[in-house]
Amino acid sequence: MVMSNSRPFWMIAIRSKSFFGLVITFFVITIVVAAGLTVTFDRFILNSFQSIHRSEFLDALIITITTFGDISNLVIVAIVLTIIRRTRKTGMIFLISIVIIAILVMYIKPVIGRQMPQYSYKPILQLPKKFVIEEDTLVPNANSFSYPSNHVAVATSFAFIVSYQLIRKSKTAGILIWLFPFCLGITKLYILQHYVTDVIGGFIFGFIVSVVLSNLMKLDQPFLMSKFKGKDQDFKTLG
Repeated sequence: MVMSNSRPFWMIAIRSKSFFGLVITFFVITIVVAAGLTVTFDRFILNSFQSIHRSEFLDALIITITTFGDISNLVIVAIVLTIIRRTRKTGMIFLISIVIIAILVMYIKPVIGRQMPQYSYKPILQLPKKFVIEEDTLVPNANSFSYPSNHVAVATSFAFIVSYQLIRKSKTAGILIWLFPFCLGITKLYILQHYVTDVIGGFIFGFIVSVVLSNLMKLDQPFLMSKFKGKDQDFKTLG
């Protein structure tokens, strides 16, 4: 892994070949999924995960991870990052990415039209009566469809944006944060909420949105309040 001036290798430019390849890959996977060519593979993977539902400890671990990845919880994280001055720009970009991903996924899902997995997750672990695993999309016209995964897309955006903040202090921490979307994707398969291609599509889609926002909003540059302070001082002087 090569770092240049503390800039992680995944911080690619919008006009780069890497970004173009990423977009093409997403479109190819989307077309293949829409055509139903991954049905056998997806069901095989999901059946494999269904066969390991035999441990209370594993249920507890999986449900904890997948709950942390709820959109409502990540919105709170984004707000907290926005409030803290040092991470304000990171939080703002992440918050905007959550909104953009949610809106775009809301339109993409009905177009692809892939139904959610017809499996029922029944954990061995006894859960609180009012505990509910968050649906991938809350909008009525999209919540019955599964591709791409909204949760995984947002988790990928979180890893992409926050990793830049972390990597300046610790390269290890900046890289390890990428385990979050990967682990979240595994939990979505374990609880039978998504097919594996939903997870892959969500990861790539979240990465694409993050690249665009990070470039347009200049994630690599500090959020300066001096301009606003200067304007306030000029206004007071004129007053």
